[in-house]
Amino acid sequence: MRYLSRNALLAVVGAALVSACATTEDVQRAQATADEALARSDRANAAAQSAMGEAQNASRAAADARAASDDASRRADAANQAAQQAAAEAQRPPQRIVARGERG
Repeated sequence: MRYLSRNALLAVVGAALVSACATTEDVQRAQATADEALARSDRANAAAQSAMGEAQNASRAAADARAASDDASRRADAANQAAQQAAAEAQRPPQRIVARGERG
């Protein structure tokens, strides 16, 4: 993008210098216009880089949230399994323990 902007700047300045009717004011105006275009291009580039950084941060945050969600899901599955085992044990009839020498 910088390459294109610098070439555009050179083209504008070159055209202004080559023109036989160009006055000093015209050249200065063309240079100011080119400088403004370059400054706008630099600001747009900085904004794009900032947006890219924010997008990368959001992507990392989403990955962290996904990992936390997966962990919570695993814990919920383990808790559900433990609850099912406890319910199954609670439904079994109690075993009668016979002491030594007793008849059952």
